[in-house]
Amino acid sequence: MKIEYKYKNMKGYNIYFLGERNVVKMPDYKEFIDDIAINNETSKYELDYIYYSVIQSKSRRVPIISASNIYRTKFGKVDRSGNFKKDNRLNDGEQLTSNDYKRFNTIKAAAIEKGHMTKREDVQWDLKGVEEDAQKAAISTFFYPNAAPQHDSLNNGPWKYLENSVIIKGRVPNPAKVSVFTGPVLDNLDPEFKVKLHDGTIFKIPILFWKVIYYLKDDSKLYKAGFLMGQINPLKKDDLINEIGFREFGVEEKISSLKPFLEFKEDENYQVPVSLIEELTKLKFQDAIDCHENVKPTILKLEEVQIRSFEDTLLDQEPTYEIDGLLV
Repeated sequence: MKIEYKYKNMKGYNIYFLGERNVVKMPDYKEFIDDIAINNETSKYELDYIYYSVIQSKSRRVPIISASNIYRTKFGKVDRSGNFKKDNRLNDGEQLTSNDYKRFNTIKAAAIEKGHMTKREDVQWDLKGVEEDAQKAAISTFFYPNAAPQHDSLNNGPWKYLENSVIIKGRVPNPAKVSVFTGPVLDNLDPEFKVKLHDGTIFKIPILFWKVIYYLKDDSKLYKAGFLMGQINPLKKDDLINEIGFREFGVEEKISSLKPFLEFKEDENYQVPVSLIEELTKLKFQDAIDCHENVKPTILKLEEVQIRSFEDTLLDQEPTYEIDGLLV
């Protein structure tokens, strides 16, 4: 199914999605103002797509934030295929390309994947139930500004199942509508990838990824939940990063308190207070009741379950999983 997009018709993330009394604004990204890639069509910071928006780092060529609105009860069945494409609203050199991802995999084939920040499943919905429009929304997630390089063990592991379990499978209370922010932690001390980009630029690969979910409970109050995951171990194991420079800059000492996220096990994910994500990302999130008040992260375990319903068919592969230990 070939779809032509008119950027001006894509309305993007809606801050009023959870209701006018529960406005969920984009995180405050003022710390990144000088590094944001400008939308050349609108001269604004946001790159709007269908039901989601991206704030793009021009120096790192990956998203600072990808923000989406998810309407769980309006999901439609769609074709799962899609190819990433360039966003023509950005200047050259402000987003990764297919050539860059090919270069990433010259060390070890298929080790690095184009990791969706806003997932295809997140936005494959339509208010009127028109499957063609749900398909169009889903395919709109295949723009390079909505992706970051992820090791396949992360992209196809616990991080992949987190949102499936929390949102699609309805683990949050009153889960019909959910607003989600996600992205990589962008730190100047991130390690250099051993292969340069197609234009000769050194690429620093993110080692941490975060997600913050907003939703309502039966008390009509706004809640938030934060999650964090790391990929340093598989990057080291496959010899993909320059570890010497990584150590020289002292990054391991700087984030020693984040050891669980760096040495993650293949069946684990981590729920953390949103304040920790704010500290790491330099972003400021909308006030809401945080479901995780403890400083110590909660380790979330995957439990394999059987495919049971139409909602399960929205997921990428079988078997699917539930997340055990969530605080929501």
